[in-house]
Amino acid sequence: MSEWKECKLGDVAVFQRGHDLPKTNMKDGNIPVAGSNGIIGYHNEATTRGPGITIGRSGNIGTPKFYKTDFWAHNTVLYVKDFKGNDEQFIFYFLHTFDFMGFNAGSAVPTLNRNHIHEIPVIIPPLPEQRAIAGVLSSLDDKIDLLHRQNNTLEAMAETLFRQWFVEEAQEEWEEGKLSDLISLIESGSRPKGGIDPDLRFGIPSIGAESINGIGNYDYSKTKYITESFYNSMKRGFIKDYDVLIYKDGAYIGRKGMFGNGFPFNNCTVNEHVFILRSNEKSNQFFLYYLLQEEDLAQLNANSAQPGLNQEAMKSFEIIIPPKQLIDKFGNTVKIWIDKIFFNAKQIRTLEKLRDALRFCRS
Repeated sequence: MSEWKECKLGDVAVFQRGHDLPKTNMKDGNIPVAGSNGIIGYHNEATTRGPGITIGRSGNIGTPKFYKTDFWAHNTVLYVKDFKGNDEQFIFYFLHTFDFMGFNAGSAVPTLNRNHIHEIPVIIPPLPEQRAIAGVLSSLDDKIDLLHRQNNTLEAMAETLFRQWFVEEAQEEWEEGKLSDLISLIESGSRPKGGIDPDLRFGIPSIGAESINGIGNYDYSKTKYITESFYNSMKRGFIKDYDVLIYKDGAYIGRKGMFGNGFPFNNCTVNEHVFILRSNEKSNQFFLYYLLQEEDLAQLNANSAQPGLNQEAMKSFEIIIPPKQLIDKFGNTVKIWIDKIFFNAKQIRTLEKLRDALRFCRS
């Protein structure tokens, strides 16, 4: 620690504002255009050599992004023009320890001024320690990335199998029916009168529509809680393993999700913007999920004065019902893959917590 150097952030990394590039001016190429939220397109020319780092300058400010290859730094970002001999990956992880929102220039649109952040006092280790720290953190990121890719592969396998058995090989003699023929329950949850207390940091997690995004995906930073007393007063909205969750109303009507095996929580509920669907003895949760994944449920909202899905429209949704033997075979096959996705998702959460804890031990 005695060799760590006290200085300013501008002595460690020099930031430069990015360069304007309207979508209409992007030309066919493989150079990523780095915006404040990540890659926003591709171009045939780079402004910056890789490896490099950007942080959001306008709109979504302060989120560091790492680029291994050359890229075009868009004018919505600041990019590191000079690393001053420091390790690029270490600087990337180091920047994650700052809350750059606190340096917002104060305009109507959040904006980050490079001159302000250059003055931040920092303590920086010597290069060998930088490389050692970056090596540990990047190995965790590599493991996290591998698990994400495994999950994407497993979900793609399940989608492919469903399509093959129930779409491409569908038989004319299969029964016509409605969604109500396959479900035992459809319900939404609730939340306290006046809404959830945003300052509540403990209690029972209440899952909102923004967290319904596929299988094994959850953004813990968006977690909201209800009190145990309210939870005990609830009559509905309790999530069980493998429940099919539907984004009921809002920007992404009809989006589906599934949780289970203690992911993302051992005990949680949904609010009034999410439907829970459970199958009956004629089906199973996995067939039900991928059946609905094939359908555009947003069309059920097309003629509604009030945007959103309602229970009656869902129940009356017309479907084709394959033989139960085939439905069961699909469920038994896919359950193994879904369980692996949930196992991986919990591993990802553990690794992310470890990585983030190590990041914030910068002093």
